[in-house]
Amino acid sequence: MAKIDKRSLTKEEFKKIKSLKSAEKEYKKIKNQIKNSNEENAINILCVRFGNKYSIEYVKRLRNMVSRNISIPYKFFCLTDDPTPIDNVINIVRPNKGYTKGWWHKVHMFDPGLPIEGRILYFDLDVIIHNNIDKLCLYLPKDFVGIRDFNRKFHPGWKNLNSSVMSWNHKTQSHVWNQFNANSSRALRLHGDQDWIWQTCKDRLKFFPDPWIQSYKWEIRKKEELYVVNGKRNFRTVDNDVSPGPECSIAVFHGDPNPESVKDKFVVDNWK
Repeated sequence: MAKIDKRSLTKEEFKKIKSLKSAEKEYKKIKNQIKNSNEENAINILCVRFGNKYSIEYVKRLRNMVSRNISIPYKFFCLTDDPTPIDNVINIVRPNKGYTKGWWHKVHMFDPGLPIEGRILYFDLDVIIHNNIDKLCLYLPKDFVGIRDFNRKFHPGWKNLNSSVMSWNHKTQSHVWNQFNANSSRALRLHGDQDWIWQTCKDRLKFFPDPWIQSYKWEIRKKEELYVVNGKRNFRTVDNDVSPGPECSIAVFHGDPNPESVKDKFVVDNWK
C-alpha cells in the first residue's frame, strides 16, 4: 500500500486507511505463524451451552462461522448439559447446576478436569464471526487474553473484562474454577462470570486489540438506534449498509438484541 498523503483526506478517511494498513501488516505476520501450525498443536474452539436460553442452532451456526473463517487446525468443543450429537462438535457433558443466571456455567471452562489439552479459544454463542480468526488463535500464545469491556466506547480509559471471547492454555487459570468451587456464594454475589474472572485474573489478563472484536450495538451500530419493545432492546430500523472496521473479525451481541432478532444484511449474510 502506497504512502498516505494526509493532506488530501478527511480525518475519518485517514483513520480507515491507516486501519487497513494495520490489518494488512497483521495478515502478513500471521501467515508465517500459520506455516508452523500442525495437527499436534491444533487450537481448541470452545463454547458453552446450558439450559434453553440458546437453541442448539446457535452451536451449529457458531461451528459453521468458525469453519469458514479459520486456516489452522482446530477442534470444536461444546461444554453443555445436552448430550444431543452435533456433527463436527465434541460435546463435553456436565450437569446443569441450576444457577439463576446460566452464564455462571462459563466458570466451569476453567475446571482442570475438562478433557482438553493445549490452547483454548472461547466464543459466546451470540457472536458473529465474519473474518479470519487465525490472529486470535495465535495472539499472545502463553497468556490469558480477553476483550477490553465495551464500555470503552464511552470511557476511553476503561479497563475491565468482557468475557464473550477469551483465550488461554488449559489448566493455567484453574484458580478461577477452584476458588469458585470452594466458595461459589462469594462469586455469585457479583453480577456475572466476567466480573468473577476479572476479579481473580486482572493481575495477569491481557486484552485483544480493540479493533479485532467490536460491539455490534455500540461500536458497529449506535446505542441511540436502540429502543425497547416488550422488555427487550432492538434496533428501530434495518441498516443494510452497516459494516465493521477492516480489522474486525468478530461482532459481539452482548445483551439484547441477539443475532436472530436483527435483520441487517451484515447479520443475515454472516450468521448462518
